[in-house]
Amino acid sequence: MTEKGLLLNEEHFYDMLSFLVSSAYLMAQGEEFEELYPSLRLIDGANRLTKYALESGGLEDESWARLFSNECEKGLKLMETDKEAFTEFLSDSTLMLAKEMIGREED
Repeated sequence: MTEKGLLLNEEHFYDMLSFLVSSAYLMAQGEEFEELYPSLRLIDGANRLTKYALESGGLEDESWARLFSNECEKGLKLMETDKEAFTEFLSDSTLMLAKEMIGREED
């Protein structure tokens, strides 16, 4: 595995920073929000981060990141229609990332 650099531009920095800070605030509101809302915000943040990494062109192999982002897009839509399927998506995406991380360690 070669080391390819990822660059974070200023627009992406402020976008992610505002997303994370507002998520922290909204999650602290507690019972006003649905039980799965924090998970929705975190997956949305993971998807944004993945898209920025793809945009930067700094990933050695973009195939997994593209697949992950596509799965996140589908998963985020599930929250509106099928909360049980959204919860299953969370489990599946965790496994998907774990497999990728193990594969990266083996390389």
